Amino acid sequence: MRTTSMILAAAAFLAVLPAHALDVRDLPIAKAPESCPREGPGFARLVPGGPCVRISGRVRAEAGTPVPAPTLDGAARGVVSGSGQVAIDTRTETEYGPARAYIRLGTGH
Repeated sequence: MRTTSMILAAAAFLAVLPAHALDVRDLPIAKAPESCPREGPGFARLVPGGPCVRISGRVRAEAGTPVPAPTLDGAARGVVSGSGQVAIDTRTETEYGPARAYIRLGTGH
């Protein structure tokens, strides 16, 4: 009962606040990221003066026709599988020299 009262009070509070429409023309225009040719192909600088980042990955999917499988119920089983991988490589220059951070996440085969 107490949580219901709190939800109703929050809804009443939000109902009293003025509503504002969002005008798309007022939104800032995002600039295209700078390329980082010194780091290699695919690297881009998302923030001016920030690190160079490359995001890459792959997806693999397989599907096959049902084949008889030696199971207890004797039902045919199909071949369906998938896998994916994403890698993020970040490079920047520091006062001690180049610094790199790399992470790769994957699933499946």
